Amino acid sequence: MFSPSNWRKLDKKKTLEMKSAGIAGFVIAVHKSIKERTPFFGVNPDELPHILEILSQKTDIASSYEYYKDVMLRVNGHPSSNPDTLFENLDDQLNQVGIFSLSSSCSVQLLWAHYAEDHKGICIGFSPEEGKKFCSTENFMKVIYSDEIPRMSDEGFNVQMSMSVDESGRPYTSSFKIAFSDKTFQSAIRTKPTCWAYEEEWRYVEPLGGDYEWPGRISEIVFGLKCPQKVREHYINLATRNIPNEVLLYEMVKQEGGNKVVRTPYKIEKTTPPISLASGKTVDQDGNKIKQLSVEQFAHEVMRLLEKRDFEEALYQLDSNSSDSPDSPHLLNLKAMALGMSGDHEGALDVFSKLNNMFPDQPDILYQQSCALSALLRNSEAIELLKKANELDHNDPSIPFNLGVEIIRGGGDIEYAKGVLNTSRLMGHPRAALVLKSLNEQELLKPNSQVNKDASR
Repeated sequence: MFSPSNWRKLDKKKTLEMKSAGIAGFVIAVHKSIKERTPFFGVNPDELPHILEILSQKTDIASSYEYYKDVMLRVNGHPSSNPDTLFENLDDQLNQVGIFSLSSSCSVQLLWAHYAEDHKGICIGFSPEEGKKFCSTENFMKVIYSDEIPRMSDEGFNVQMSMSVDESGRPYTSSFKIAFSDKTFQSAIRTKPTCWAYEEEWRYVEPLGGDYEWPGRISEIVFGLKCPQKVREHYINLATRNIPNEVLLYEMVKQEGGNKVVRTPYKIEKTTPPISLASGKTVDQDGNKIKQLSVEQFAHEVMRLLEKRDFEEALYQLDSNSSDSPDSPHLLNLKAMALGMSGDHEGALDVFSKLNNMFPDQPDILYQQSCALSALLRNSEAIELLKKANELDHNDPSIPFNLGVEIIRGGGDIEYAKGVLNTSRLMGHPRAALVLKSLNEQELLKPNSQVNKDASR
């Protein structure tokens, strides 16, 4: 078994970088308050040098971070996000993953014995279909059989932050989590000990367990060696009534002269579909409505539509599901994201502004507003919102990154921009280092740079 506790040991460097980023952001914000003679969360600027002095006496990152957390808790009443929880919550994150197990073979007798009531059950066969999850390398994967713990990538984890708010207005995604697409995370999902290799397993996986559509087209049913006739008739009728395509029918029989079992066509070779694939059914055969998704599953499916750039369908689903709760923060946030991604930045700004009025001073919402303003070329307004968001407690490297970029675009204070970009780099933003490098190279090329002065002597 793969133990998430080992990930914490392997990725201590990433945790230290995240803590260093929090400290760096804190120091920049305090220096800014001292320079501008403005209070820091209500603390008089005259008292701030003493805080920095105590911080400078700390001998390591751990003690510095604990002091920073204590100060932030004391001055604003909210504890700072703890990078350690990224790894402490891995058990929960893994336990939430939905796994649908399959095999590439229907002839393994142990599978029939273990999973089909000693050959009395059936095997359902699927075929890939365009637009279904079997065509997704992120959702459909071959199991790796190994007795060694999966090795983490040298680059560490791919960390992401999702943005949303709950029905009480509290941001419940203002923390890091391991991206579902992370190579190490997916290795943990797909790795099993070698003693299970006979299963020849493939897995269809989702970040959240629950009810989903079939990941591919049901193309065949195979009846077990001891499958009763009534069971066979039941599944043939079930497939005929509910599966809108032909389903090939097989049965397992003993190979003549041996104990091996083989698949052979059944006496009824296939079902006859009652409706076409394009029927667009919304109810089952008995007239019952299809089960509604949970809030988390609905959000996940909307994000899937956005990833496929099907903005029209995403907005249709959001509008259809928000009629009963037009002020739901969760649905409003999803709608604003969909509007922004579709290019309707004015619409996105209106919705994010509504969210900000409902729940003021949330860094996630301020960040999203700034993105809409930036797209509308309202640079100065975007900068003000990003500065405000950056002064609040957050763990999103995109906030200082966008702030630095917007300041540069607007011809502002380059040194301040470099400071927040460096904070973003320490927090793990993938592009911050490249922007900083570009800035430094441009400064070296200036005629009055120190390097050029030295070279001319």
